[in-house]
Amino acid sequence: MEEWLAINFTLPREPSRIRVSIWRKLKRTGSINIGQSIWVLPLNDEHIKIFNEIAAEVKENYGQSFVMKTDFLLDQSDQPIVDYFNNARDEEYKEFLEKCKDFKQEIQKETEKNNFSFAEIEENEHELRKLNIWLEAIIKRDFFNSSMKEESETTLINCKDILENYCNEVYVRNGAL
Repeated sequence: MEEWLAINFTLPREPSRIRVSIWRKLKRTGSINIGQSIWVLPLNDEHIKIFNEIAAEVKENYGQSFVMKTDFLLDQSDQPIVDYFNNARDEEYKEFLEKCKDFKQEIQKETEKNNFSFAEIEENEHELRKLNIWLEAIIKRDFFNSSMKEESETTLINCKDILENYCNEVYVRNGAL
């Protein structure tokens, strides 16, 4: 049985940028919303710190918040909550995989156009770094090993291999090897 941390808060309607800022922070941490302004994370020291910081921000902006340790009683299980987390991560992994597909298509397009330039290497290395950072962020929020994690890791390796092959071709065609 998992132990959980929950935050519940209310904020004034205006300015809306405060609610958006807090929503972004909650999403960035991997929190899930299980009800009317109730967000949940697995209980650990880092998550307590995060929710306490958010609670302080709510208070600074004339709102009210409660940070609670919680668990499920009676015959309820953690599985529905774990499923919420995994579904949220799966959505992120799907977006990531779409961007990987775009990355592969870009290299394919440049290959078909015989555009083997060092500028293309630099541009695609930059895109690959962004993909790498993005996947690391998703994995950090993937508390329960979503079903799409392994596919995403494998796809990123494939993107690295495709770029490596493209780079080798650029070096060969430009006499750098």
